[in-house]
Amino acid sequence: MEHLLSPIDIRGKRVRNRVTLTAHTQSYSAGGIHGDRVRGYYAARAAGGAGLLVMEPIPTHPTGRVTPQNYDHRLPGFVEGLARVVDAVHEHGGTLINQLYHMGPNADPLASGGQQWGPSDAPGYFGVGRIHAMSIAEIGEITEAFADAAATVMRSGTDGVECMFSYDTLIDSFFDATRNRRTDAYGGSFENNTRFAVEVLQAVRAAIGPDPILGVTISVRAPEFERLAVLLNEACDIDYMGIGNGDYQSTELIIPPLDMPAGIGIPNASRAKAVLPHLPILAEGKINRPELGEQALAAGHCDLVGMTRALMADPDLVNKVARGEQSRIRRCVGQNVCIARRMRKFPIACAQNPTSGYEGERGYAVAADPGHVVVVGGGVAGLESARIAAERGHRVTVLEALDELGGQIARTATLPVLQSLNDLWQWRAEELRLLGVELRLGICADVETIAALAPDHVLVATGSVASVPEHAIGVDDWLRGATLPAGDVLLVDEEGSRKSAGPAEALALAGRNVTMVPDGIEPIQQLAETHAERPVVERLRAAGVTILADVIVQAIGPGSVTVVGRYDGLERTLRAPVILHAGRHSSLDDLTAALVARGIDARPVGDARSPRRWEDAVHDGYLSGAAV
Repeated sequence: MEHLLSPIDIRGKRVRNRVTLTAHTQSYSAGGIHGDRVRGYYAARAAGGAGLLVMEPIPTHPTGRVTPQNYDHRLPGFVEGLARVVDAVHEHGGTLINQLYHMGPNADPLASGGQQWGPSDAPGYFGVGRIHAMSIAEIGEITEAFADAAATVMRSGTDGVECMFSYDTLIDSFFDATRNRRTDAYGGSFENNTRFAVEVLQAVRAAIGPDPILGVTISVRAPEFERLAVLLNEACDIDYMGIGNGDYQSTELIIPPLDMPAGIGIPNASRAKAVLPHLPILAEGKINRPELGEQALAAGHCDLVGMTRALMADPDLVNKVARGEQSRIRRCVGQNVCIARRMRKFPIACAQNPTSGYEGERGYAVAADPGHVVVVGGGVAGLESARIAAERGHRVTVLEALDELGGQIARTATLPVLQSLNDLWQWRAEELRLLGVELRLGICADVETIAALAPDHVLVATGSVASVPEHAIGVDDWLRGATLPAGDVLLVDEEGSRKSAGPAEALALAGRNVTMVPDGIEPIQQLAETHAERPVVERLRAAGVTILADVIVQAIGPGSVTVVGRYDGLERTLRAPVILHAGRHSSLDDLTAALVARGIDARPVGDARSPRRWEDAVHDGYLSGAAV
């Protein structure tokens, strides 16, 4: 990893390596100010060895906001709060840059006073209102707002500023002739369409002075991408350029889910590097493994690699690489819990790392009185609780009824494209081996079996079981090996998750006619939240899967599913030899109460406590292991 770990000088500042935490919205602000939570988040990544850290973007103007948790550089205490983050990053050897943006047509009307600004009048992106065509005076107002925000953040001691002109936000919406229909100095020709961007960068450089770093991010989706990259480098005194992928109409390219190939942004960065050989180029786009970054750097495709979600999953990634411990890196699986929560206006979290964003409140101490902890169940909740209990000094024994670990996730990971889900349980299983945890497989634990181990604490992580209607076969039963009758398949879906889309795709690829029947939910509802909807739907369509919408299941009979239209009220009966059911689960916990009755300290964990999503099981496992 000599290229990944090598330093780089940017405007006289030594960045210790090429691993970059790119700008992303965490929604951790405390009323628009940087508080302890955001400080802990960035400090952890700096302590873990990241070289360049680009902070969550700051909207430069009230009309450019996207979430109620956006930072506000105009507030009293803003500079002081940011300075504490800067100091924490510098203390651990990192270089910190502040990103500035204006969301323009993609500003959330609920956060921006109902306004969406852009180059020309057009329907609003959020289904309400219209895009406000900016006046010349308002263009000048936004330019001044960027300069003012830049000067303000520099008072914190930050190392520089980055301007975001990508993903169809305000400045780059001027680049596109289909959106920019102006006939004045800011529209009509390449020079006019890019004038706003040049003026903003020049104003920001004047505001911060000659010494700080100035970067810019543009998207490969921009018209005349290479020409734009060259222009901004020649006309503006910039020090590096980040290359984004996609836009907010194609978010699966910005935050690629597990369905997208790894390293999708590296070829785009290479296009910029080809025309700007002497300017540091930052690549991003599912660079989720150090080897990918090393290969991209060694081939000359880029000079910096954005590994943001990888650093969320494992803040210590760089340190592990430096120690030769790549096999111990906790990998991002692309589950995209982070962006799903952000889009719903909640602070982001990580499916893999329960402490991401909770650095100040989810630490744990060595157990004051280490004992014997028995964990019943080898799914992710059980494995995570066992890991934390063992790290705290307890002796831990895991009992698993099957001959393999991983639970529902291991079975789901056998479906097309979902192999990366194995990282959710395999990493934990390997950590348990290194921690000396005893794993006993094929043990159907009952009260007597557990009591014979003389445990001090028992964590019951026996999972959940699907409620399968008569005349149907449960998806989990099929994944366990249940044989399906021959013929077409009606797949009734109550969750809208991978547990329905995956089997539908697999069976269609095996030659069956498959119809997905979402029961009172939007098709693949959970996957839409994680920006996996488009690639999943494209694969399902290519496989020949039919997806119904706006129906509610009324009855399931032998070879039939009766549905009623949600809006038209029309009832119809669908028929097929196979009814497969992806349904909600119920807790499978017959042990906890019986153990407590025997005087044994026992508590349920994960789905055994309450069936939820996979990330909830991981987080609950962490909290349970930290509590015993």
